[in-house]
Amino acid sequence: MASKKYNIKELQEIRKTWKDITADVVPEEKRAVFLQRKKAIDMYIDGRSVKEIYDKTGLRHNNISKFIDRCLQTDEKGGYKGYSSLLLYKRIDSKSKNVAGRFMKMLEEHPELKAYIEGCWYGDKKYTLERNMSYNSLHKKFLKKCLELGISEFEYPFNTSNRGYVSLCKYVKELDKEKISKAATRENKDNMQKLMSTGYGERYTKNAIFPFSVVQIDGHIIDLMYNVEILNEDGTIDRKPATRAWLIAVIDVATRCVLGYSVSQEFNYNQYDVIEAFQNAIMPHKNPTITINGLRYPENGGYYQTAYPELSYALFDTVMLDNAKSHLAHNTVEKVVDQLKCSMNFGSVATPETRGIVERFFGTLETRGFHRLPATTGSNTTDLKRREPEKTAVKYDITYDQIIQLLDVLIAEYNNTPHGGLDNRTPLEVMKNRTFDSIMRPTIADDDMKKIVEKLNYITVTRVVRGGKNGKRAYINYEGAEYRGNELSATGIYLGKGITILVDPRDVSEVEAYSEDGTYIGILRARGEFGTKSHSLKTRKNARKLSIERGRNNLDFDPAITAYEQELNERGKTSRRDATKADIVRRERSAKKYSEAMNEKELDPTPVIPIKESEHNPLFDQKFSDTEEYYRAVWGR
Repeated sequence: MASKKYNIKELQEIRKTWKDITADVVPEEKRAVFLQRKKAIDMYIDGRSVKEIYDKTGLRHNNISKFIDRCLQTDEKGGYKGYSSLLLYKRIDSKSKNVAGRFMKMLEEHPELKAYIEGCWYGDKKYTLERNMSYNSLHKKFLKKCLELGISEFEYPFNTSNRGYVSLCKYVKELDKEKISKAATRENKDNMQKLMSTGYGERYTKNAIFPFSVVQIDGHIIDLMYNVEILNEDGTIDRKPATRAWLIAVIDVATRCVLGYSVSQEFNYNQYDVIEAFQNAIMPHKNPTITINGLRYPENGGYYQTAYPELSYALFDTVMLDNAKSHLAHNTVEKVVDQLKCSMNFGSVATPETRGIVERFFGTLETRGFHRLPATTGSNTTDLKRREPEKTAVKYDITYDQIIQLLDVLIAEYNNTPHGGLDNRTPLEVMKNRTFDSIMRPTIADDDMKKIVEKLNYITVTRVVRGGKNGKRAYINYEGAEYRGNELSATGIYLGKGITILVDPRDVSEVEAYSEDGTYIGILRARGEFGTKSHSLKTRKNARKLSIERGRNNLDFDPAITAYEQELNERGKTSRRDATKADIVRRERSAKKYSEAMNEKELDPTPVIPIKESEHNPLFDQKFSDTEEYYRAVWGR
């Protein structure tokens, strides 16, 4: 029987907790020795005699005891090492072992030296202000610290040829393995963020299976330049490169199908662009007018709303998005949660990996589409595809309208392209299979919800009705403009009362008015040019700011939008951002391009010279009886 040094029954229970190691995972040159030791241990625990074990394995009882002691050692997690302790490891030659031993012995004798090395390597301000210290710099500081601690020059590490450099490098490399958080922080902020957001093993969340159950949304700046037209004071037209446009896409996690999107010309997209993307992802898709030769849609239209019209107005359950300000805006959260009845998952900060599906789509869109065009900016400033995109955009007259057309067709093609994550099926095929064949039907908006979706981007504001003095009819003030309507101004029943107005931030030239009890009053239109030209809320604020700077905000009939557009045209000669803003203002009022309007003689070639800020026009101090008299006096018409 086996020796009585161990309790066999206890060993048999302990062995059940050991992780079994398959022989195939052991290197071939070490496999025979491992199997010999493992067999001997198992025979001993099974109660075989020492003689029988020796006959079968060739191992004597003293070796068996040594191997069992190894198996009973605990690892860093508190469990038994078991069979893993029987694996052969590479031997360290005596010289290297001696050097490593002396280095570790020195650290044991001088604990402050150990803390000093770690503090310098990981940039602890207590020890150094240098970031990401190199091995050479650390070695110099290490030797200096050794002298400060009283280590003589004839002692280790000074008595070696490399003065402890190799052992120091090995030590900090092992330190990086033990302290992975500090090592990641030392490399860069992104590595630390990824480390903190990465799980340890089993994944607790699974990708969605039901279409529309989970969607991801994010913004991406398009890697393509385009040009805009600038109207000069002499009536001529110049083309200038614009700032790159933003794409905000909504993609379904289960099917990888792009449900909808919005595009923004602004330098950065805002909350209204985000809400518009949600709106377009739910409502029936509208194709832009195609003017590019050879650009065609797939037969099914390329979007789920065109391929399967019965799924239009499908609602989603959960929205995954990042922590951008436009996503965190109160208006965005209120519209998604309270009106669309969706939950929001913002995920970890600075970790696009949690929204990998939409990020992957952006990469595919660029590599298969925009990166193939001559005016592409490439993925970065050193990309070989990037070759003077600003000049190329002007040379080939690449316009914003063309980008919209190309983008719409590219997304349609993406929805009809086999996807590796879908077993080489297309997103629209998967949507059809799951919604119709597997009956994973989404919730379709009813008539009340459709009305909410159609006005999802609107904002509500409360205003007090003014007027009634000096014969002035009822009106309200909103963003520096007076609003009137037949229903509001015909009587005085609303004077002094609060009313609610429904505002479309994309066009504030008119608003919808409702009484305190929710009764519809009617459409109110802004006074002056603010009511005759369509413009966004942002344009209104910028135009008012310019009027205030020029001292014209108190004029009864101030052509603020015209002056603002002229100012942007002037600034656009040297500023790409202002040139883009001028094009935005033109688009908001649905005006034709300057070149098209001039060819059709809709644009007056007579230059309009704006009054400089340093000048003062005494006409601004006068009062005019009507609009015609004002324009004749100020503009000479």
